[in-house]
Amino acid sequence: MILPATAADNGGLCMPCKNGTRQQIEESKALNKKLEEYDPVRELWLSLVHRVHDTAEGFDGLTDDEKLYFAVCILEGEVYNGGFHQFFSNSSGELFEHVVSGLTKLNAQNSLKLLRHSAKVLFGDTAPPVDRQERWELMKHYPEDVQEPLPEWVSELGKLDETYWDDPDNLGELLDEFAKDTKLLKPFERPET
Repeated sequence: MILPATAADNGGLCMPCKNGTRQQIEESKALNKKLEEYDPVRELWLSLVHRVHDTAEGFDGLTDDEKLYFAVCILEGEVYNGGFHQFFSNSSGELFEHVVSGLTKLNAQNSLKLLRHSAKVLFGDTAPPVDRQERWELMKHYPEDVQEPLPEWVSELGKLDETYWDDPDNLGELLDEFAKDTKLLKPFERPET
């Protein structure tokens, strides 16, 4: 139902239909409805996040398989959000060795090469420190003022980000398979109805 005045002003159309936004509104409603559906992968992730951030044991309280899954998921989130520089700049960088182990176990060789290459670009031959402050002090930082030309490493790191974003290993699928194979998903699966 629309107001009679709106209908009169718009040839019988509501404002979303007149403005051409009706389809976007309906697509948004459908997406929200889908997000409300139960998803065992999302429930696994939320469980791990809770245990890492809201328990005394934190990350150390996870099993080896949970650590692998969590660390590689963190890499995914950070790199897709802000690139490898963001991964190493944030607390996520402390998981570097766990991510290396995880990518190795998942046989995600392309992603592993990209991660190692980005570490070399940012840290040279020094391994990225676990301690965030040490990592921050050792790693290269984007220039505060735009310089022409930008340092070569900025372009190199950007290319590594873009290659990672192309998902050369289908990492999401590898993580899903790993979660199923290791029974990490089992506690979150619901019986078919």
